[in-house]
Amino acid sequence: MLLRKLKLRKLLKKLAIQGNRLEWIKKKRKNLPEQVEKKLDENIRKISDVFDEKERAKRDSDGKKISQERYDEKYPKITVEYVKKALGETNYNMDHYFKKYRQNALWELFDELWLVVLVALLLKFFVIGSFRVPTGSMVDTIEIGDNLFVSMFYYGLTLPFAENQFVEFADPKRGDIITFTEPGPDKKALVKRVIGVPGDTIFITGKNIYVNGKKLEREESGNVGYYSSRGRIEETTQYTETDESGNIYKVIYNDSFTDEIREQINTRCPYCNRSFTVPERNYFVMGDNRDDSLDSRYWGFVPRGNVQGKPLFVWFSVQFGSSVFDIKELRLNRIGHVFK
Repeated sequence: MLLRKLKLRKLLKKLAIQGNRLEWIKKKRKNLPEQVEKKLDENIRKISDVFDEKERAKRDSDGKKISQERYDEKYPKITVEYVKKALGETNYNMDHYFKKYRQNALWELFDELWLVVLVALLLKFFVIGSFRVPTGSMVDTIEIGDNLFVSMFYYGLTLPFAENQFVEFADPKRGDIITFTEPGPDKKALVKRVIGVPGDTIFITGKNIYVNGKKLEREESGNVGYYSSRGRIEETTQYTETDESGNIYKVIYNDSFTDEIREQINTRCPYCNRSFTVPERNYFVMGDNRDDSLDSRYWGFVPRGNVQGKPLFVWFSVQFGSSVFDIKELRLNRIGHVFK
């Protein structure tokens, strides 16, 4: 008696699994051949009848014991023999009629997730991108190790893995922080601040920057110490700078740099100590960390097509040392920092 119940329970479990597979085919597969659909409905109905009768038997018994013979006579569709036969018929049909329509785990996973993946890729390339800052060229506006969410549609649209935008919405303005593809063989993704727009005349000497004949005014606002990308602690003076358009932002200069050192640097700077005009559809950009930024002063202008997006805010910030296990700074207070 006990063995019979255990065997029946095992058969019912297998039948339920097959029933779920058949229901999946019925729900997911469209335009089944008429013969296949007919057999599918017959099998589903037969399995459903077994479990409907099992539920009826459960309600009828109400905890009362009856003999196995009486039980088999009253509920013939839930005997070992009947369930075994139904399972055999279902297995046969699954192999001969439904095999090509049944669920394939890998394919069905793709079938369920392709839309999610597509939406995620569209968001990444056209709406919101993620950008990790590995250097200190924008300290302390942007810290080393800041992970930024970037609006990829603020200035236009760029195809995935392409270098240039194929649709343009707006042009960067003076004072904007932008992400862009470096106009050089390395094609690095960089983030800097726009200092000059098309048509601007710029002159840079030492710490002084002139745009259209007007000097960018600066007022000292304190001191900033930070771990540089070379792993050293740098002490700098911070200034509040105001550009020709009235934009106000913070910049820093390294306190250890003397005028003589700056003069030596300027000899290697193609755009220092001379006046030049920003060409049409090009931009002149600089890092806010003026003494630790490789920018337009050294490699020239950023073409309009290289502009990628506009940083929105920091979603995580951590600076590593020589390895991912060497954490120099974990800046939870940076999370949510918004760039204006």
